[in-house]
Amino acid sequence: MRFPLLSLLTGCMSLAGVATSDATSWTSAKFPGEQNRAVQGCADDAQNPGDWFCIVIRCDRPGSPLSLYVSAPGPDIHGDIKLTVDEQSFSVSLPASLKSPLPLSSRAEALPSAALDAMKAGSAISVQGLHVQAPYNRISLENSRKAIERVEWTCEGPYPVRFWRRITRRLRFL
Repeated sequence: MRFPLLSLLTGCMSLAGVATSDATSWTSAKFPGEQNRAVQGCADDAQNPGDWFCIVIRCDRPGSPLSLYVSAPGPDIHGDIKLTVDEQSFSVSLPASLKSPLPLSSRAEALPSAALDAMKAGSAISVQGLHVQAPYNRISLENSRKAIERVEWTCEGPYPVRFWRRITRRLRFL
């Protein structure tokens, strides 16, 4: 009696693992040497074979705010773009003068903290103002909170600074 019950329990647990395995759309960055300091979310569909569209959140320097990078094939990405997280929109500038340490990507001039908070809480983000058109410019934000907060945690300063920064961030929502 125990063996069938144990095999049934094991089977249910493995099916639950398979059902949630596709839910990890935000992962460590695929750039060499960036796995601990950057995470990326990529569009599921590509307009042409070999195309991609990804957003990368990266810690450029410990103690500094996180940076946003946009990665897509083709010409350099620069200019003003609009990030739309669910129903909220944020304007971001990708200047041509900023040199990106990541290949085939452009760094945003600044990432508003409200946009970062929306990305952690939202369900999807789309980007307007690029050569990537809808629906290929839409990225799921499923599991983004955990991934982004992991990079935030490693990027923030020593423990006392992280502690007070998190408390003040929580108080803004009250």
